[in-house]
Amino acid sequence: MPQRAWLAPVAFLCLTSAPTVAAAQEAASSHSPPKVMQIFVESVKPGKGAAHEKVEIGWPQAFRKAKWPSHYLAMTSMSGPGEAWFLGGYDSYAALETDQQNVEKTPTLSRELERLSQLDGELLSGTRNVLALYRPDLSYRPDIDIAQMRYVALTIITLKPGYDSAFAEIRKLVHAGHEKANMDEHWAMYQVTSGMPGPAYLLMIPMKSLQEVDAAQESHGKPYQDALGDTGRQQLRDFARAGMAASETKLFAFSPKMSYPSDEWVARDPQFWKPKAATAAKP
Repeated sequence: MPQRAWLAPVAFLCLTSAPTVAAAQEAASSHSPPKVMQIFVESVKPGKGAAHEKVEIGWPQAFRKAKWPSHYLAMTSMSGPGEAWFLGGYDSYAALETDQQNVEKTPTLSRELERLSQLDGELLSGTRNVLALYRPDLSYRPDIDIAQMRYVALTIITLKPGYDSAFAEIRKLVHAGHEKANMDEHWAMYQVTSGMPGPAYLLMIPMKSLQEVDAAQESHGKPYQDALGDTGRQQLRDFARAGMAASETKLFAFSPKMSYPSDEWVARDPQFWKPKAATAAKP
């Protein structure tokens, strides 16, 4: 079975896969990031973005036809290489495994996903399957309604071996500086457990508008620097030299056409999440 044939995750940073409907509704109302993040990354060949989107809309159509209970979000890169990321959250690895097994037990859905995977493969230069764990201790005011967001600034942080503990301490310093300056920012931090060379972390900052990029640059000025203090700023510089292997920031836009959001999710912003019907690519 192709890699994505069992990918039926739930909505990024909000709806989590749960053993009961009540638990899922509770998670949805809290807007809490899921404990386990499953991410499928597709590198799209140059000039194939439109064709790739046409194939991808077949996936939510297939899940919708099967009345599949779990959901997912898609986002496409606005900077760097052309990529599409498909994001899903689960309460546990066991919940992720159950979702995979349920797809395999549904022949009609499995066959359609197999067909779509074959069409998809012709448009891609590479794929990556990533698993990551939520780090609430390294996150900052993450409980927001992602259904109202349009963009994500994603920073991939790679550390030198043995610096995980030092990284946790330095991020707590950054968190304290944000709290002291009362900065209106929101982010979720995930620690990659497989699928990327590590140690690696994913810092995800959702945004309503790209104007927030300008605001973030201004807000990290003197008030924030004063909140860190001379000692804090020196600690950040020292860690960057000693513990950081690489850091890359990418900007993404959510794609409602390629996403499979729940009805509850769509109801919070139907104009954006329920675009006009599109036709998936045929064999």
